[in-house]
Amino acid sequence: MSGERREVAQLEQDVDQIRGRIGILVRELDHRRHEAFDLRLQFRHHAGRLVLVGVALVAIVAGGVAYVASRLRRRRSIQMRVRRLRDALRRIGAHPERVAERTPNVSRKVLAAGGGAIASALGKRIAKRLVSA
Repeated sequence: MSGERREVAQLEQDVDQIRGRIGILVRELDHRRHEAFDLRLQFRHHAGRLVLVGVALVAIVAGGVAYVASRLRRRRSIQMRVRRLRDALRRIGAHPERVAERTPNVSRKVLAAGGGAIASALGKRIAKRLVSA
């Protein structure tokens, strides 16, 4: 029986050591969690990177605005207007039958379908009233 007691004592000691290690690990994880969500600390640790990302975002937005502005300016120039008019006249000359044609866009198609459905429903109601009267 003393062998079993020694074995039990050893197992209890092992369990206590494991619990101690788990406690240390949990404290460390808790400490890291607090550090990870401390925004001031993260800003101090990564200030250079955050500033770099901010500068990059500002540069991207400014570049996009400059690009759109230059395209608008170019599109509104006399030279581009003349070029678009020339191209339109060429298309008219090549396909004059398409000039008066108006192709319906998606919103017109949806409105037409809705109008047809409403007209159909109203027609059915009127027909039922006429038949039952």
